[in-house]
Amino acid sequence: MARAPATAMPHRPGMPVPMPWHAAALQAAVASGVPSILVHGTAGTGERRFALAMAAHWLCEAAAGPRPCLECAGCKLVEAGNHPDLRMIEPASMAAEAGEGEGDGEDETVEEKGKGKAASQAILIGQLRPLTELARITSHRGGARVVVIHPADAMNISASNALLKLLEEPPPGMRFLLVAHRLQRVSATVLSRCMRIALPMPTATQAVPWLEAQGIEDAETVLALAGGAPQAALEAADPVRAALSKIWLRCVSEASTTALSAARDTKDVGAPQVLSWLVQWTHDLARVKAGSPPRYYPQQAATLQRLSATMTLRAITRLHRTLALRQRWIRHPLNPQLALESLWIDYLQAMGGR
Repeated sequence: MARAPATAMPHRPGMPVPMPWHAAALQAAVASGVPSILVHGTAGTGERRFALAMAAHWLCEAAAGPRPCLECAGCKLVEAGNHPDLRMIEPASMAAEAGEGEGDGEDETVEEKGKGKAASQAILIGQLRPLTELARITSHRGGARVVVIHPADAMNISASNALLKLLEEPPPGMRFLLVAHRLQRVSATVLSRCMRIALPMPTATQAVPWLEAQGIEDAETVLALAGGAPQAALEAADPVRAALSKIWLRCVSEASTTALSAARDTKDVGAPQVLSWLVQWTHDLARVKAGSPPRYYPQQAATLQRLSATMTLRAITRLHRTLALRQRWIRHPLNPQLALESLWIDYLQAMGGR
């Protein structure tokens, strides 16, 4: 059968290297020999790198172990980011953040198009349909054809059903690597067709040295702020992001702050990130109120103690739950600025009516 024209794989250039704490999981995935694997773990621990490292192993033309050889033509193509037998499927929003295209939106349904930004957070059926054609053609390099879906829990129902047809009878030489952060949001039938491998959360003794090797100062504090997820901590250490975090911290700590001024000052942070930090902050408020040390903001223990002293544990818990529930829709607000103001009203009113 004639081959289709080569298509560049849209992902960040560079040979993917798995995190040290994922070595055992990588060996298990390599040794399994199954065509469909679903790995799951906490976001920000290097799960995307794991998936691409596994894909590199499958595509290596001279691999004798769990790691690619780095020298063959297949490895060179993966490193350059244009291996014709590798497909990386992610939400359009992730592609945009990576500086890539907006993805294939030609096959979106009317309902999906109507959702606007909401659709960009999901993996749509239009992104899965080209895999049917991929299944019909032979490999460009004479080896495996690899599909990485990240995160699998972002697939909508139509996309899940389209993938299921391929997973039920995997075409010869076609491999699937799915990454999930929330297993409960992955179709049960898709789960049943994949071998599952859990990706462990690293310990601080594993993550801190890794962050320090990346040039991160005060790695313990940065790691704590990221909830123990080192990849997320590395991204949070970006100077621009760090500056925005300081602005947010000032707003959340100052007694004179008003909701309108806080919303104005954190406009560049964005409502989704403000909410994520508020959820962590109120979690620490509850811990401090209950007599435990803070988890995410250990350096702000004195501020947390001062703020929690004026509230009951019940009030803090109620605020935390209210904010956590907002995470279901915060990435798709009709008016981002109003959403931001609403978050600060929730927080500041609960803290004393400011």
